[in-house]
Amino acid sequence: MSSQFLGKKIFIIGICGTGMSAIAFVLNEQGAIVSGSDRSRSDISAKLEEAGINVKIGHTAENLSDAELVICSSAIPASNPELQSAREQDLPVYHRNEFLKLLLADRKVIAVAGTHGKTTTTSLITWLMSALGMKPGYIIGSTPKSLGKNGSNGSNDWFVIEADEYDYMFFGLYPEITVLTRVEHDHPDCFQTEASYFEAFSKFVHQTKPNGKVIYNADEPNQLKLMEGLEAGIQTIGYGTTEKALVRCCDQKPNHQGGFSFIVTRAGNTYPVSLQIPGNHNVLNATAAFAVLAEIGADENEVAAELATFSGIARRFEKIAEWNDITVIDDYGHHPTEIKATLSAARNALPNRRIIALWQPHTFSRTKLLLDRFAESFTDADLLLVTNIYASREQQTDFGLDDLMAKIRFNSPQALSADTAEKAIEILTKLLQPGDTIVTLSAGDANKIGPEALRRLQQKNLQTIRSEIRKGESIAMYSNALCGGPAREIYIAKNQTDLIDIVTDYQASKRLVKVVGGLSNILFSDAGYDGLLVINRSSGMRVERRDDQVLVTVGSGMKLDEFVNKTAQLNLTGMEWATKIPGSVGGAIYGNAGAYEGDIAHVLVSVQLLTEDNRLITLSNEEMKFGYRISVLKSGEIKGTLVSGTFTLKVGDPLLIQEKIAEISEKRMKFNFGEKGSLGSVFKNPPGNYAGKLITECGLRGKRIGNVQIADFHGNIFVTYPGVRSSEFLSMMNIVKTEVHKQFGIDLTSEIEVQ
Repeated sequence: MSSQFLGKKIFIIGICGTGMSAIAFVLNEQGAIVSGSDRSRSDISAKLEEAGINVKIGHTAENLSDAELVICSSAIPASNPELQSAREQDLPVYHRNEFLKLLLADRKVIAVAGTHGKTTTTSLITWLMSALGMKPGYIIGSTPKSLGKNGSNGSNDWFVIEADEYDYMFFGLYPEITVLTRVEHDHPDCFQTEASYFEAFSKFVHQTKPNGKVIYNADEPNQLKLMEGLEAGIQTIGYGTTEKALVRCCDQKPNHQGGFSFIVTRAGNTYPVSLQIPGNHNVLNATAAFAVLAEIGADENEVAAELATFSGIARRFEKIAEWNDITVIDDYGHHPTEIKATLSAARNALPNRRIIALWQPHTFSRTKLLLDRFAESFTDADLLLVTNIYASREQQTDFGLDDLMAKIRFNSPQALSADTAEKAIEILTKLLQPGDTIVTLSAGDANKIGPEALRRLQQKNLQTIRSEIRKGESIAMYSNALCGGPAREIYIAKNQTDLIDIVTDYQASKRLVKVVGGLSNILFSDAGYDGLLVINRSSGMRVERRDDQVLVTVGSGMKLDEFVNKTAQLNLTGMEWATKIPGSVGGAIYGNAGAYEGDIAHVLVSVQLLTEDNRLITLSNEEMKFGYRISVLKSGEIKGTLVSGTFTLKVGDPLLIQEKIAEISEKRMKFNFGEKGSLGSVFKNPPGNYAGKLITECGLRGKRIGNVQIADFHGNIFVTYPGVRSSEFLSMMNIVKTEVHKQFGIDLTSEIEVQ
């Protein structure tokens, strides 16, 4: 594998495009000195610069500097000043398809072509080869999440490339293995007739190297015509659902990840596969990738297992924004077949949500040619919002949005339209509700509309929240201990959205904020709190049944005893031990609450946490590192705000559940203090002993200081009376610690948090 461009100064015009940026990454890794220009900054320009590639914004002749070779995309006009300067200097200038011949001259190329599925299939092949240690080079028309960029030189002879038909780019490729996904007429501005489109694909297929392989979609009858006249040594391998396919996928079933589980059969063997990317079309894409890996000698069992780890690619059913149970999914689909497949995938993955299709038609020629089919593509959407047509490389002539909507409303009479992005944002902010999913279908810039609508809704919600913040109220009004001085600000969060919004707002501006639940295990000083105290009362609950287990996700602000009763009403067992324990679900998770041979650690699956840098993350049970009344949150190893917890419970006998709750309720009756207060157990049990027993043996039961008293029935419970001060509580704690150390040589550790 040569490095023919080592040290060569190469300038790329239009470097931030998906195809050109991938070439830039490859050349940079080969040791070329790469620079380039584009119209504006973007996520891609940032990644290029991180890789050490100099990106100029704007096109001027001076940008070329001392370039020795120039590459330009097909979108660059002849009037471009850099292109003109290169011609004047007699520099070598290559378009993409011409340059690919040079770039890949000594590589074993796997080229994936087709109207639909080529980006995902290319990404799947590349990811599988990378995961199995093959380290291929690659160029992809988007960025696989698992790989982080859309191009790499790799360290293997194999090179995987998305073979784009537009502007005949794939004519610059001579593959060892050609992959054909679904092919149907597209790009009418380049291929005016269906015949010319298929003729181009046929020519490309015939560029497969002697003794190479063509892996084709056997579900598509027109594929066979494309392969007529292939050299005798070229092997053809069909994949798909048909029994004629040599690599067949069957028994597709939706799985809990939102994708499909299915079986792949090859050479008489069967392999179970489970995908996390949604849609039946991705079952075919994964089967194509499986066929390729099998042909290059990979272990089929390992391939099947690694398919489950593929997490998708940018702009292919990608979640890009979420707020208040409203989700925005971005998809590059801009052809009727792609739109139908994407919306079908959304309906399968999100059966209980309202799906709003936000469609930005791409190019006037495509929209006009395929108008009848576009009109029939949105049956899986509950609502359709159409933006103005994205012109891309075209100029409008005799066809526009009004003509389009006249046809669309025959099939979707409730369809809405917006002639500007601002109008689309305004429409969305008025109609969006919790439980909605926006699926953006755009190869242009409409992917910015949904997130902006959510941002505006969030800002409006923040204004409401700010108006409800209370100033200077006493914490004692909310504390189970009946004590605590004034807080500078107090806000009561009624739901998860408000909780996340207010905490995010304060953390982003570096203002002091603390979230508490039932204030049943925390003692604030008489000086109070010099920041925003958020009292978390978010208590939404969602139930998902899986065979004999039930997953229950609950807001961290729900009272723990309320959670016990709600799950019992659903005949779910596993939480009875928490009956009558004060405080919130979040507080119980934070301190791994437990009683009567049960605890949080044995029923919790995961938590959702808002980190201090405003990321929403999920921590598994194992990552919580539960111990006796401890977790990574209480130890401070991980910091953040608990948003929700997901528990695994089982369906039980309702009579037995109620009997257990009644039994524990009776045992805990003595902890009902009426108008008096308590924070429950004050000290942790020392190893091999009990704090309450030690305090009792010190003769401290019933001892009172002002308005705080050690309970006469339990040495580790402090009872507080109205008017109590935090200083009195702290004095009693110091007396107990001193006396226990004096008599037993044991240092008691506080179980409550002291602020």
